[in-house]
Amino acid sequence: MSYVQDLPLKDQQKKFSFTLIELLVVVAIIGILASLLLPTLGKAREKGRIVVCTSNQKQITIANFMYTDDHEGYFPASDSNGVISWDDQLGKYDGRGLEESMMGGALGKWGALQTEVSGGADHGAIYRCPLDDRVDPLMIIRTYGQSSLIYGGPINPAFQLGAHRGIAGFWIRGAGDIPPASTKIENLNSSNEVIAYTENFAPLDSKPVVGADNLVRLRLGNSWEWGGINPEVFELNEPYHSDMKFNFAMTDGHVEKMNYFQSMSRTDGSIATNADTSSTKWDSAR
Repeated sequence: MSYVQDLPLKDQQKKFSFTLIELLVVVAIIGILASLLLPTLGKAREKGRIVVCTSNQKQITIANFMYTDDHEGYFPASDSNGVISWDDQLGKYDGRGLEESMMGGALGKWGALQTEVSGGADHGAIYRCPLDDRVDPLMIIRTYGQSSLIYGGPINPAFQLGAHRGIAGFWIRGAGDIPPASTKIENLNSSNEVIAYTENFAPLDSKPVVGADNLVRLRLGNSWEWGGINPEVFELNEPYHSDMKFNFAMTDGHVEKMNYFQSMSRTDGSIATNADTSSTKWDSAR
């Protein structure tokens, strides 16, 4: 028989049992290891979701190029009068197979109801960053926004030269119709330096335009005339990305990470203001 087996039962139990101090030491070590590993795992999960976000934007740019090939080089522009949004127009090319009868939705330019489309709130997943946990109980959330193009007219002289000079938007010609306006891809001077689409993580109730919550801008299928994204909106972004950089799909199709100030850097090295974004990455005429 072994030495252990020769011991009385009481002594055998003592031989194999932990003391309270030993147990506390083990628990403390496990706690320390967990505190070291959890932040690393959290960062890895965030990086994985950002990779998916990058892939989403790449898919949008591919759909965008197929659209421009079929429309004489023009980017898709939301038509607030015809209630068809830019993402609806890409719906024929982004894998959703949207027909014109499915575009616009019952609520017109405010977006499509979850009950109107297949997949409900998950419809059009490539238009949402996986880090976006915001919820609209009726409509479908869209993370990405199209860089705004606004050209002026007599209704607002401040927009005469274009307060926002992105890829698509609308003309202000008077108090009546607000027809869509779009940049032609071959007219871009620096397609690798011009923003096409980026993320909108501004709070739902922020009001970059007086009287209009950001929630309207964040609805898939909305063709609201002020629905694009510009530096004024982008500056309100909350830090869903811990490094404070966001994904930007550029007009040449590549995706890069930038913060607000990098996007506002002019070709001469100065930093622009929201009132004048000329020569920045928001300027399709740079």
